[in-house]
Amino acid sequence: MPRPRKQPAETGNPTAEDPFLASLGALRLDPTIGKTAQIYTIIRNGIVQLKLPPGAAINEREICARLGISRTPLREAILQLAAENLVTVVPSSGTSVAPIHIQDAFDGQMVRDALEMRVVRLAASRMNLAFERALAANMAAQRKASAARDFDEFYLLDEDFHRLISECGASPTVWRIINGAKAQLDRIRRLGFPRPHHAETVLAEHQAIFDGLMRRDSERAAAAMQTHLDRVFETVRLLIAERRDYFSPDAGEVAQRAGRPAGA
Repeated sequence: MPRPRKQPAETGNPTAEDPFLASLGALRLDPTIGKTAQIYTIIRNGIVQLKLPPGAAINEREICARLGISRTPLREAILQLAAENLVTVVPSSGTSVAPIHIQDAFDGQMVRDALEMRVVRLAASRMNLAFERALAANMAAQRKASAARDFDEFYLLDEDFHRLISECGASPTVWRIINGAKAQLDRIRRLGFPRPHHAETVLAEHQAIFDGLMRRDSERAAAAMQTHLDRVFETVRLLIAERRDYFSPDAGEVAQRAGRPAGA
C-alpha cells in the first residue's frame, strides 16, 4: 500500500497548498489492491501524521480528483475512519478530522503494553544478524532525523523500530494488531515530537531498548521498553495543556482519571 516517506513541510503560509492534498500528487494507487483499503491507509496516515490536524475538513472532491477515483471507495474509507473515531461525518455539512480521543488512546496503550512487552522479550531471545543490521541501520537513521529535527521522518523511523522488534519476536500479524489499535495514540506521539528535547528523549529510550536486544538480555530490553511506553502518560498531560484545541472535550478528565493503569 502507498506509504509516502516524505511529505511537504507545513509552512504556516495561509496561501500555501494544503500539505495533505499536495502529497497526493506523488501517489499512484496499486491496481492489485482494493481502492478502499488504499484510500483508508492514505487518509489515516495523513491524520496520524497531523497533515490533517483535528478539525481539518476532508475535501472529498479534491481527493477524488487527485487520486483519479470515484466517490464510492472514498466514502467507504471514510466510514471505516469514522468507526475508529478519526473523522466526524455530519450529513449536509461534510467530513472533518475528529479531535484526539484520550480514552481511545489509552485503550491503544493497553494493547501496546500487553503485546510489545511480550514481543520485546521474545525478540531478545530470537535476535539474528538480519534483525541486528536492520535495527542498527534504523537507529542510525533516527539519530540523523533527530539531529535534523525532521519529525515526519523520525516518526516513521520510530514506527519501523517497533515494527522490526515485533516481527523479530513474533510475526507481522502481531504488528498489524498493535498498529490497528493505536491510531489515536499515534496522533499524540507525533504531536509530541516538536516539543523541546522530546525526540532526543525518545531516541535515548530506543537506544536503551536496542542495547538490551543486542545483548540478548530480555529483562533489560523489557525494562527499557516499559520505561519508553510509560512516557505517554506524561506526554498526554503536557499536550492537553499546550494544545487543548486538538483534544476531545473530556480529555482532561479522562487523563486525570486514567493515569498509569493500576498494577501495570
